[in-house]
Amino acid sequence: MFSAVGGAHLLILLAVWLIALAVIGAVVYFVVRLAVLHALKAHTRWVDGGKG
Repeated sequence: MFSAVGGAHLLILLAVWLIALAVIGAVVYFVVRLAVLHALKAHTRWVDGGKG
């Protein structure tokens, strides 16, 4: 079975992985959000440019 120290190391490792995944997920979310916002603004400028 796991010793108390081994179990604590396993929990710490799991917590570090979960925190890293959360940080990476947040970064990806904001990058995609900014990219979509930029694309929508560019599309709006393109559409407005063709109306004249």
